[in-house]
Amino acid sequence: MKTRIISGTCIFAFLVLTVLTSGIPFLLNAIMAVVAAGAIYEILKIGGLSCRKTLTAGAMVFAGALVFCSDPGFLWHRQILTLATFLLILLTFAYYLKGYKNTTLPDLAFGLIMTLLVAYFFSAVVLTRRTEEGFWNLILIFLLAWVPDTGAYFSGALFGKHKLAPVISPKKTVEGAVGGLIVCVGVSYLYAWLVGLTGAGVNYGIVLVYAVVGTLISILGDLTASLIKRHYNVKDYGNLIPGHGGIMDRFDSIWFVAPFVYLMLQICPIFN
Repeated sequence: MKTRIISGTCIFAFLVLTVLTSGIPFLLNAIMAVVAAGAIYEILKIGGLSCRKTLTAGAMVFAGALVFCSDPGFLWHRQILTLATFLLILLTFAYYLKGYKNTTLPDLAFGLIMTLLVAYFFSAVVLTRRTEEGFWNLILIFLLAWVPDTGAYFSGALFGKHKLAPVISPKKTVEGAVGGLIVCVGVSYLYAWLVGLTGAGVNYGIVLVYAVVGTLISILGDLTASLIKRHYNVKDYGNLIPGHGGIMDRFDSIWFVAPFVYLMLQICPIFN
């Protein structure tokens, strides 16, 4: 428990530093690119593909390049993203043609799909920071990703009786999920109110939508990541973070929450 608390404190400090320095040109891009590349490595490793060094290196380079160049301020970013995607697909099938006797198509399909999803999802973090009131919106991503999980942990410990997904994630309970939702709604409104004190305009009516849907999507991302681990019979994605597992074990909720927030901002932003 002590190790977990220390690691959690370090993660929080890293997160705060990342948010505070996110306005420095391309620094957030670089940080998220490294996180995405690390996540790709962990996923390919549990899928048994990390021994395919050429394929793994190509997937990690693609993830980093896509996330870094997703920023509209990056020159020729659309062309680079298109080229990177094409080269990744080309590399994947070229590798399959060469080593089809030792590599199955489902394995390659898993690696390709997960690489594309993780890269595009993490790029949403970068894109969100570049929106109007991007600083506050960036914090909103991490709030919707991690507050429900924290609320669910304590609510489940106190009131949990009914399993939410006993096969996929035995420790999660319905009561925990409800508690996480309630906590997220409360914290979201508190956060919106605090941002409003800075002079930013706040659409309080839409906060509930972000909180409720964001919580559900956060749970979905967490369960999806857990299901992949169960499929490959592993406890954690890695051991980079003592007491927490790997990068994917900490950032799995952000998978779906980041693109959700970015898409919602195009329709009905909270801050203006």
